Amino acid sequence: MGEAIPIDQEQRERFGDRLRSLRRSLGLTQEGLAEASGSSVRGIREMERGRVRSPQRRTAVLLADALRLAGPERGRFLDLARAERQPPPHPAPVDAAAPAQPAVVPGELPAAVPDLAGRSDALDLLSALAATDTGATRVVVLHGPPGIGKTSLAVAAGHRLSPAFGDGQLFADLQDADPADTLAGFLRSLGVPDSLVPASPAERGGLFRTLTRDRRLLVVLDNAVDEARVRPLLPAGRHCLALVTSRRPLTGLAGAIRQPLDLLDPAAGRQLLAAIVGADRVAAELAAADQLVTLCGRLPLAVRIAGNRLASRPQWSVRRLVDLLHDQRRRLTVLTAGDLDVRAAFEVSYRQLDPAAAAVFRRASLVPGTDFDESLVAAVAGTDEEAAALAVEELVEAGVLLPAGDRYHFHDLVRLYAAERLDHEEDPADRAAAHDRMVGWLLRRTERAGVVFEPDADRADAPFADDRTAASWLDRESGNWLAALRDAAHAGRHTDVVRVARSLHWYSDANSHRHPWDEIFSLGAAAARAAGHPRDEAALLNFLGWAHYFCRDRNAEAQTVLDRALELARRIGDRREEAWALTYSAAILVRTGRAAAALDPCRRAVGLFRQAGYALGEHCAASAHGAALAALGRYAEAADLHREVLAFYRRDNGLTRTGAQVTQGAAMISLGGALAGLGRWREAADEFDQARRNFQRCGATFSEAHATYRYGLAARELGEVDAATYALRQALALFAALSSPWWEAQTLHVLAALADDDRPAEARALRQRALDRCGELDAPQVRTLRAALRRELSDQPAG
Repeated sequence: MGEAIPIDQEQRERFGDRLRSLRRSLGLTQEGLAEASGSSVRGIREMERGRVRSPQRRTAVLLADALRLAGPERGRFLDLARAERQPPPHPAPVDAAAPAQPAVVPGELPAAVPDLAGRSDALDLLSALAATDTGATRVVVLHGPPGIGKTSLAVAAGHRLSPAFGDGQLFADLQDADPADTLAGFLRSLGVPDSLVPASPAERGGLFRTLTRDRRLLVVLDNAVDEARVRPLLPAGRHCLALVTSRRPLTGLAGAIRQPLDLLDPAAGRQLLAAIVGADRVAAELAAADQLVTLCGRLPLAVRIAGNRLASRPQWSVRRLVDLLHDQRRRLTVLTAGDLDVRAAFEVSYRQLDPAAAAVFRRASLVPGTDFDESLVAAVAGTDEEAAALAVEELVEAGVLLPAGDRYHFHDLVRLYAAERLDHEEDPADRAAAHDRMVGWLLRRTERAGVVFEPDADRADAPFADDRTAASWLDRESGNWLAALRDAAHAGRHTDVVRVARSLHWYSDANSHRHPWDEIFSLGAAAARAAGHPRDEAALLNFLGWAHYFCRDRNAEAQTVLDRALELARRIGDRREEAWALTYSAAILVRTGRAAAALDPCRRAVGLFRQAGYALGEHCAASAHGAALAALGRYAEAADLHREVLAFYRRDNGLTRTGAQVTQGAAMISLGGALAGLGRWREAADEFDQARRNFQRCGATFSEAHATYRYGLAARELGEVDAATYALRQALALFAALSSPWWEAQTLHVLAALADDDRPAEARALRQRALDRCGELDAPQVRTLRAALRRELSDQPAG
């Protein structure tokens, strides 16, 4: 091409000479001037040689500041810089080693969506970052699952921040793009002619960094797959900002700030929908609109697609689209509008997975619960835990699986997509094998966890260190093992269902209101009957009766079940199950105000347990006997009996640590009740408080709530109103968390009485809440409380 001829050579040399002369007069080296002005050494060297145009105005000002120019001398310097920025009168070749500064500021951002919702905090954060000088290019990675709105946020932020980046904005979609081609495009946008774009990717990167070193430039890199495709495209200037969107957090980018994007909250989802279809249309069907946002999984892309479908069909009601989305088999198909497609967004991530991770992704869709860990993933995928852990991490990196502490979960729509891939890519036999493998693993694991709680159990080969570790697993995996138990019952795996249900009996004592024990033991009893195992059936009917009255306050149903258990136990000669049926029946008689009738079954149960040599059962029946005596006003006899029971539970009797704490706590509550009947309120309060601490230590939440409630009653009798109110509010919160309406109603009633004198309006509101919590419950004590509440509300002025 021959040697390039500099444009306006004479004027350039005068500027270069002036710059060199001023620098030397201050004793500055080129490096010193570069550091003082924030320019590059190469830029100053080339300006002094007259080989490139002078800097833009802001750079000239920085040079003038560094050279300490003022007055007319400063003006001449800036005028000279401005003059050299004028375009040449005739086209001329440009030196490839010294590309020209761009005459046009690039503005490549796509149009911003007009209805961005729920991202104000993220926009504020990006604005703050743009205003912060870190001494280097600021890089922000906006990451999250497909459809979360990363691009919309990056573009909206770019438009908001553009005034701070006067040299322009570059934008590139990196999906399926070669970084070298993207660099070429960036160089053209910055004014480099096609003929001067280097052929080598490395040289393109070097030139891009040179051109961006002294600029205020915003670069948006969309849909980055990995770090390697991002690094060459990062500008070099300290006044530059790069916004990178990726499904992965790109943890290999050093110095980057990572901003994960969450799902829209319900209000933001409704706001986005209203912006698309109109606020009036949403307000007219507010409940349906909220359902629509929920069925879209609060995923911005899905909500936008749903809104676009409604906007294009003004005759449709919101409810009609909700009804379509309720069908899970069609949901992903319904969430398509033009070229917007939720399924396609997931497809991009799925196709980037390696085969092993893709198989785990598909099969994990079989997990029935909302979350899971690597062990369950390994079981359903048919691999070892190490391989499962690696696959799960890849799925998280790809944005198709979401971490939750040490567990993982799918977004609802991603789970549907994974299930689709499973149906399309694996044959029915493999799908069935994966499902059965998972169910079998869950049943075995659940049984082994439950057995840990049994008195004198052999725990040598148990996969759990102790009962608390086993309880933690059972609590975390309840959504999975309960679904597996239902599945096994439906499939006729009767022996498995019986074995698992029976193993959970002692665990249920400490977790009485945490799981649906009435369903669990009902499945077990039905399976035992179907399998022809009457002893198992009698035991499980007893467990079921306990679950009905103790966990659900359904005394009549409980008694019907216990009558069946009693009859069956007597028919097969099982004294132990006969005694349990009598014990539980006696407890119901006490609960329903028929304590005198409970005395005989209690005595018979004690005798039967003693004959069977079962000391634990004997003392449980003795405790029921003590409760009956206390209900009859025979408090001293009851207290003596409960002290004897408590002493037994404190001895080495084979109970686990949790079992000992639960049984001792129950005995303390019973003893406290007898002491309260004797008017010994301080001793009663101490027993209730110790029981509360016992239950709290072992995680028996309902029993903790009951003990706290009883302590509040004792504190009230002692005149300690503040302590009573505090304890009762604690108990109320625990009962509410466990959805125990009868106990909520009782606690609210007592709190209302405490508020009567000082806070009448609050007292009335508490009574109304108590009446509402009584609901449809039907038992003598409920009817009594309901009548009392209505009477008190009618007597209390509404104002």
